[in-house]
Amino acid sequence: MITVELNHDRLQSALRQVEWAVGDVAPLMRGIAAELASQTEENFEEEGRPDWADLSDTTTERRAKKGNWPGQILQISSAGLAASVTSHSDNNSALVGSNKPYAAMMHFGGTKSDFPHLWGDIPGRPFLPMDTEGQLQPEAEESILELAMHHIEKAARL
Repeated sequence: MITVELNHDRLQSALRQVEWAVGDVAPLMRGIAAELASQTEENFEEEGRPDWADLSDTTTERRAKKGNWPGQILQISSAGLAASVTSHSDNNSALVGSNKPYAAMMHFGGTKSDFPHLWGDIPGRPFLPMDTEGQLQPEAEESILELAMHHIEKAARL
């Protein structure tokens, strides 16, 4: 299993302010986990934001022979990668990810030299709401900051 920890100074600062202002951030973490899952789902629907690299000719030919092409890039079966994405939250964290053994390679990419069973290099196709360098997507950052601000405003009205 691969774990990627997102260190985003602006977002972490905002979340620390929320925690200071309201104490219990578990409800906010539940909202953030749901938002991360929603952003991931949108990435699958849009086939990347920004767009994922096209499939190679070899891959499209192989998928066409199996009856899986034309289709969506990272969605071959109903029990595949998109369906495996889950989210989780606790009192101070929000997570999104997949238990598929190939998930990290699909997200970050892989080379035939590193993975000899591949028929070619695979470019990174970030399906999680972060790029291959670990930077949060702008859409996800904006949504999470909005959730944090809403949480603060709600706490201030109590």
